[in-house]
Amino acid sequence: MNSGEAGATKKCTFGCKMLLNCNAWCTIELGSFLTQSLTIMIVDDDPDITNLLEVYLSEEGYEVVVAHTAQAMWELLDSQTIDLILLDIMLPDGDGFDLTRKLRETLTSPLIILSRKSDSIDQIVGLELGADDYVTKPLEPRNLLARIRSLLRRTNLNNAAQPAAPAAGDKHIRFAEWSLDAQTHRLTHDNGDEFTLSANEAELLYFLASNSGQVLSRNDLSVAVSGREWEYMDRSIDILIARLRKRIEREPAEPEFIQTVRGKGYVFSSSGDN
Repeated sequence: MNSGEAGATKKCTFGCKMLLNCNAWCTIELGSFLTQSLTIMIVDDDPDITNLLEVYLSEEGYEVVVAHTAQAMWELLDSQTIDLILLDIMLPDGDGFDLTRKLRETLTSPLIILSRKSDSIDQIVGLELGADDYVTKPLEPRNLLARIRSLLRRTNLNNAAQPAAPAAGDKHIRFAEWSLDAQTHRLTHDNGDEFTLSANEAELLYFLASNSGQVLSRNDLSVAVSGREWEYMDRSIDILIARLRKRIEREPAEPEFIQTVRGKGYVFSSSGDN
């Protein structure tokens, strides 16, 4: 596909020409290019919100299913494949935080929490429980769409519609006794232990390990993982780092792989040397 293809408009915040492999938050409008056969589930008891999002996302080419209760959500998950979930944290029959924790026990699909609570503590809790993003209401559909596309792009769920995308297996990396497949989110230890990471955890660990020995700021990591500039008081990167340390470090309080560089950010040691 060339840049002059009819109907295609592209914009990258970094002026990047390698659009499909870019770590930046690219805005892409290519019709069904990013949306082919992808299903988004909206879980919210507010019909005004679900109707708005269902119409908007359908017009963008996504298949959309709606659940107004937690029970309906579980029934839909049992009956069909869901590529991304938009989950309200205040449902009549379930707490969204508890549902996030339960979903993460079995589901690797991207999950975005929707909430009227803008308090940073709620955002931290949601991210710690495994959500990939946290969006506050009232919703701005175009902003939400960009976040959805960014998550789906990074999890390669739209790989079949991207002939220029890397083939499966191109995002493997090994460090010390660990192997990471960032596309399937599988982290494996030489002793046979295997973990399924969230999309953001896998992307962050891959980026860190790929830049071993280089000091990376929180802004560097935020752009690489979510495509967004880091904001003061945003603890999402620190939370992801803490979760990764619990996975790969023998002593998370005394990390060997992901080390803090005071006042600057983090540096990854592929050998696990302190």
